[in-house]
Amino acid sequence: MKHRIVLIILLAVIIFLSGFFLRLGNYNLSSPDKSLYYDDNGLQYFQESDSYYNYRLTKNLLEYGHLGDKIIDGKPWDLHSYYPPGVPVDYPPLLAYTTIGFYFLLNLVTSMSLKEVCLWLPVILGPLAGVVGFLFSRRISGDFGGFLTGVLIVTTPLYASRTTFGFFDTDILNITFPLIIIWFLFEAENANRKKRIMFSVFAGFLVFLFSLAWDGWLYYFYIILIASIIFLKIGQEDYKELSFLILPFFMTSIILIGIFRIFAFYKIFMMPLTYINLLHSNPWYPWPDSYKNVAELQTPAIKTFITAISPLSLLGFIGVTTIPYHKHVKITPMTRVILVLWIFSAALLSLKGTRFILLLIGPLSIFAGIFWKEFEETIKSRLKRTFKNKVVVICKMSILLLILLECVVYFNNAREFNPMYDDYFDEAAQWIKNNTSNDTVIITDWSYGHFFTSESQRPVLFDGRLAYIETLPVRKLWYDSSLDSAIPTTARDYWINLAFTIDNPTLSENIFKMLATSGDNAYLLLNNYTKNKKQSSIILQKILELNRTSAYLFLKKNGFSDEKAEKILNYTHPINPRPFILIITSNMENRSNRIDFVKIFENKKIKIYKLK
Repeated sequence: MKHRIVLIILLAVIIFLSGFFLRLGNYNLSSPDKSLYYDDNGLQYFQESDSYYNYRLTKNLLEYGHLGDKIIDGKPWDLHSYYPPGVPVDYPPLLAYTTIGFYFLLNLVTSMSLKEVCLWLPVILGPLAGVVGFLFSRRISGDFGGFLTGVLIVTTPLYASRTTFGFFDTDILNITFPLIIIWFLFEAENANRKKRIMFSVFAGFLVFLFSLAWDGWLYYFYIILIASIIFLKIGQEDYKELSFLILPFFMTSIILIGIFRIFAFYKIFMMPLTYINLLHSNPWYPWPDSYKNVAELQTPAIKTFITAISPLSLLGFIGVTTIPYHKHVKITPMTRVILVLWIFSAALLSLKGTRFILLLIGPLSIFAGIFWKEFEETIKSRLKRTFKNKVVVICKMSILLLILLECVVYFNNAREFNPMYDDYFDEAAQWIKNNTSNDTVIITDWSYGHFFTSESQRPVLFDGRLAYIETLPVRKLWYDSSLDSAIPTTARDYWINLAFTIDNPTLSENIFKMLATSGDNAYLLLNNYTKNKKQSSIILQKILELNRTSAYLFLKKNGFSDEKAEKILNYTHPINPRPFILIITSNMENRSNRIDFVKIFENKKIKIYKLK
């Protein structure tokens, strides 16, 4: 027994360390100009934009005790994102709280800045998904099957790249939680009544924690709900016994979420209706759907899919297709239903975007372990004793060798994972921070918004959260009477792209003045008057092409009263516009050659403009 415990611990440590060191591939960059990617404190810049958003909210938590910049009407308010007016902070807080916990813990034994902790946290927490996968999978497929599951999880290229050093995002929690939740439901199904209730309650508690970590928790909640309904239809057990598995789980999760996460509770009922509606209509009408152009939401090519998932993980698909022939794995009926639903729904979602391939990693790795167990037992049953052990050992060594080779290739590639930002961006951000007033609004491409709000400490018109699509189901409950549920919207993406590309300096200047000073108010007011979204957008663009006097005459000619025309123009042509600057990066040059503004800052990658 002691030897077995030692073996389990040893395998878990190997999995963790494999994932840990793999994620350090980009710690020491191989780029000849790698010094560009380290700040004045010697810290590498974060890998991508969302990390800066998470860092900013975490810093707010450390300094203010909440994720926002300020408490307004009892809600933490983000005054840097989607400004004006900013937005209430609806972001799941667990990553920030976990990071602060590690920050205080690590500073008991060493001295680390908050940013340094954020850089290291993915390396520490990312491999835990593999350890959880191993402990769960070995209960189904034995030690080597479990070990295969764990190693595949931590070495899958897509997951490794999204939890690498400096990739500070919720992905470090998004595979671990589903695996541990389903693992405890599996244990509940195997246990006596008392332990079954205990395990189910704990799994429900983990769902509550998961709702604090990522808005995608609902995907898994519905998988388990649908699996429970299916299992109740086909299950051979007594319904009373099944109720001790299912009811404690759902009661615990729903009650805790209802008490502590009221908006997440509403999403349980409202999210499906919202996303079904998204399939049939554009919620941002009359503005284009900007999400269709987001790179990670594009349908992946087959090569991209295989590269992201790892060829060895495809063993999981074989494991799924051979389900009718499974005889040697110790998988329980409900767990099998959950895993099958998980893998097929994730496969369908992955067709909608590369981002969703992540959902496949857990179940594919578990089914890879199941495939191995069935394969091993088949070999043992069909070959002579002289050969079977040798064949099994050779197969194990071959799999491990392939994994090792894949890790070496990935590690070498990771050394070229240069951060999205560098000294040129940081120089621009520091210039803005030191040379502009606090009320200056930054206008740039949405993909750079998170960086500049974090590092220059100035608000942006919009950023990587775009139109806050995840808030659609609960906006009417989330907002007070001063906010319109039509915003945030994709309109700002439309206007900014138009302003950067149109050959009409007056239109460009008026768009920027309007957005920086009054945000969406002009369109909202027009729509309130006309009750026609398309007509309102046409009128708005027309008057933005004109100076204030001409715009006033146009509105009067089209039936607006003096009072209404003045109210509209106060938003579209403000008398005292808020100060703003335009940030043009090198890859935006082809969109911004018609900007008729004065250049006030320029380095190799960044140009900053203001009104003449």
